[in-house]
Amino acid sequence: MALSLQEQLKQAGLVDEKRAKQLERAKRKDSNKPQKKSEKKNAKKEAEIARQQKRQEIIERDRKLNEERNRDGEWRAKMAQIRQLIETNAVKVTGELKYNFTHDGKVKQLWVDSRTREQLSAGSLAISESKADGKYVIIPVDVAHKIQERSNEHFVTIANPKKLSKLELEEQAYADFAIPDDLDW
Repeated sequence: MALSLQEQLKQAGLVDEKRAKQLERAKRKDSNKPQKKSEKKNAKKEAEIARQQKRQEIIERDRKLNEERNRDGEWRAKMAQIRQLIETNAVKVTGELKYNFTHDGKVKQLWVDSRTREQLSAGSLAISESKADGKYVIIPVDVAHKIQERSNEHFVTIANPKKLSKLELEEQAYADFAIPDDLDW
């Protein structure tokens, strides 16, 4: 069994027997001595300060937990709104033409009809991923913008129609009218 510090000091010759007994008596005397009123008050004040600090720590921890729960609740509400927007505004399309788009660096495809394909290419329809079943759905562009307002993380792709010059716009406006071959200027 290990020796106490006092016994080790005696063996090393650093403390003699008489001095060790004096220290032991002084130690016992101090432990039996009643505390002064000022010492009791200080001890009570220190205990009260410690309780207040503990209360503040608990309040701060609870506040952080509540903020985290609120953020989580807001995120869930946004996801529910997005899910509802997609479900209520999804355009049901089946077709024989393939429409290609990219998602996460991979080319994906949807089978659509010719009218839907033109609308997707023109940018009047958009594609979004339905998180409920993991499939891609076609939605109107205004709904796609609402989804993007709620969450930038949610996948939405909108085709960017090429910007036409004035001349090209005029040519498109008169494209249905044929120019006669025998027209002389």
